[in-house]
Order: sequence, then C-alpha cells, then structure tokens
Amino acid sequence: MALDATAVALMVLGVLIALAALADRLAGGALAAVPGALRDTTVVGVLVLAAGVVFALVAADEALAAADSPVLAWAVAHRTPGLTTTAELVSLIGGTVGTGGLAVVAAVVLFARGHRRTAVIWVAGVAAGSLTIRLVKLAVERPRPPVGTRLAVETSASLPSGHSLMAALGLGLTAAAVGALAVGSRHERAVRLVAVVVAVVLAGVIGASRVYLGVHWTTDVVAGWLLGAALATTCVTLARVLDARARIGDAPDATPVGGPPPAE
Repeated sequence: MALDATAVALMVLGVLIALAALADRLAGGALAAVPGALRDTTVVGVLVLAAGVVFALVAADEALAAADSPVLAWAVAHRTPGLTTTAELVSLIGGTVGTGGLAVVAAVVLFARGHRRTAVIWVAGVAAGSLTIRLVKLAVERPRPPVGTRLAVETSASLPSGHSLMAALGLGLTAAAVGALAVGSRHERAVRLVAVVVAVVLAGVIGASRVYLGVHWTTDVVAGWLLGAALATTCVTLARVLDARARIGDAPDATPVGGPPPAE
C-alpha cells in the first residue's frame, strides 16, 4: 500500500508541475519570461511522472518479472574479477557522499566566484536529494535482490538507488556549475558539452555498477536517475529564474547558470 501511495503521489506531482508550467506560459508569468525555464520545468514534471510510473510498475511485481530478474541474472553471469574490482571502485567513489560532496565543492567554487545565490541552491539541492532517498526508501521498503547475488553489504531498502539518484543530482549540478563558470570563455560551448557528457556517462556507470554488484534491481537505478535528474533540473531552473529577476533589479550574481539567453 505504501508503494502504491508513493507511485500515485509522484505521478500526481509530475502532472501538477507540467500543468503549472502550462499555466505560466498561458499567463506569461515568470517562467515564460526566462529563456529555457518553461521548458526545463516541463522536463521536471515529465521526469517525476516517469518516476511515478516506475514505482507503479514495481508495485505490480509481475509487470517487472520479465525485466528486473533477467537483467540481474545476465550481470551475475558475466562477472569477472576485473569487472568486479572496477564496479566496487566505481560504487565506492560514486557513493552518495562522493557525488553529493562534489556538488557541494562546486557550490563553494560558485560562491567564491560571486554566484552566492546559486551556491546556496546547490547545497539545498544536495540536502533535498539526501532527504528524498531516505524518505522514499522508508515509504517503499522494497527488498533488495537475493543475498546470494550481492557482492556488497547493504542494509537499507532497495528503491530508489541512492547512488543513482545522487549521481544524477550531484554530477548534474557540477556540470551546470562548470558551464556557468565557462560563460564568456573562448571554448564555452565545448566546455559545457563535455561537462554534460561526462556527467551523463559517469551517472550511467555508477548506476550500472549497483546492478552488477547485485545490490539493486534495474528499476531501482532508473527511478534514482529520474528523481536525481528532476532535482538537478529544478535547481538549475530556480537559479535561472532568480538570476533573471536579479538582472531586472540590477542585482549582483547575474550570470545565468547554463549560459546567457539565446539570441533572438
């Protein structure tokens, strides 16, 4: 029942966010006035809705019997000493402390460079991600894969994958920070593209390592990615909107996260 309630709550939240973005567009509000903010808010709604769908599918175990178990079985069958060592190292470095801490370091750099408001949003985002992991795990209480398949010791619930959520969130915020600091440089676009690609690849590898180690089902990882990406996008969008308001009021810290608005 708790799992069903969580799924419904996420799906409803996703729909409400998307509707709020649509209402803002029709009313010509704050989001519509900031380039990219309306689009990103809609993306947040879609990501949260998709996470809700994953939770709903998990609630009906038979719907995932043909997806989660075969993927885990394939990973177990293809284990090698070298891959196991690599997966353990990736999982250790890419833990919630590692990726969340990286975002906090990025926030410190942003703060030192004058992006104080954005730095606070980054730290708040990491805190929100950590809280989300704990609350959702408590609410859902999904069992982890069988002990016999695990190569690591884990005691908390399985859904969502905390590693995957914080990887998407922490690495996403770090990539956004790199993009913001590169504004005005000769290779701004290349730097931003590389930062995003590296963040996506690393988040993918971290999530995959958790399935390989047998401590998470694939849907745990997917749900973590979706929720982490939604939180990261929310932080970036909030920073953009506040930066736009600051520019209108001639306030400091006016460089938009993600770069200047596109030319008309």
